[in-house]
Amino acid sequence: MAPPFLPETTKLAYCIGAQKAGTTWLYETLRTSNEIHFSRNKELHYFDVISGKAEQVFRLRINAVKTLAKELISEHGKINRRRLQILTELTDLLSIYTDDEGDHEAYLTYLLQGFTGQRVICDITPAYAILDAKEFAEMGKLGQASFIFIVRDPIDRMWSQIRMAVSSDRSQFSDFQHACEVRAQHLIDSNRLANLERANYRRTMLELEAAIPRDRIKYVFYEDLFHARTMRDICTFLEIAPLTPKAGLRSNTGRHAMLPEVLKEQFRHAFFAQYAFILDRFKSATPARWHINFSPQGMG
Repeated sequence: MAPPFLPETTKLAYCIGAQKAGTTWLYETLRTSNEIHFSRNKELHYFDVISGKAEQVFRLRINAVKTLAKELISEHGKINRRRLQILTELTDLLSIYTDDEGDHEAYLTYLLQGFTGQRVICDITPAYAILDAKEFAEMGKLGQASFIFIVRDPIDRMWSQIRMAVSSDRSQFSDFQHACEVRAQHLIDSNRLANLERANYRRTMLELEAAIPRDRIKYVFYEDLFHARTMRDICTFLEIAPLTPKAGLRSNTGRHAMLPEVLKEQFRHAFFAQYAFILDRFKSATPARWHINFSPQGMG
């Protein structure tokens, strides 16, 4: 039975995935539907925080409130208006973490603010991909929730994430290409690539399927995401009217840099298990880009 705070006629849907896997684009596209309700914050980070897997997110939000509170001025007038507006937003968001274990009233109350009877309520928090079967099962209890999991070619996704990180780091070298290569080599040398939780598609799929019936899970390849047929499939899965993706809506494409073949080969080694799992699981349905980037020769 659905919790008392979630309308029984409404479907709850989660969208999860790694960084640079198209979740922002999907959010912007689904937002054009009048049959889907979103909270006023795109990424709620509720289940990952309460599971103890995203304490840094919780601390960042708490610290943001403390910082803003200290910046308040002891004067009348408009001087504090903007800070107070942001403080209100942040404290409302932090309220989702105030329930006892197993009670999701505060989360659902926040999620339903502004709800006007739409068929679908959506929480797009890509980082939920790090959760385990226990957390997915808890999420699944909320109104028979369904899940959309977007996967992207591991090499392309990792290089895109590196370019984004370098672009946002103003302390990096003036040579963008070189800075990207340095960061990539650091990740390789530290053996972190093969252990990135949000990029471990195999682990996420197995944990998700251990808790959620297969007919409530929709796997989407990033490489197919921007096609009209894929959006039709997603809309069918969500049981809403078809949406037409807007041309030029692609989000966060980032600055360009070429991935040198020597680094690409090391990426292949690091992501071998992910390629092997996805290619075996989806076979010919796996996009061509995955086959092109996956080269097992010489990987003894």
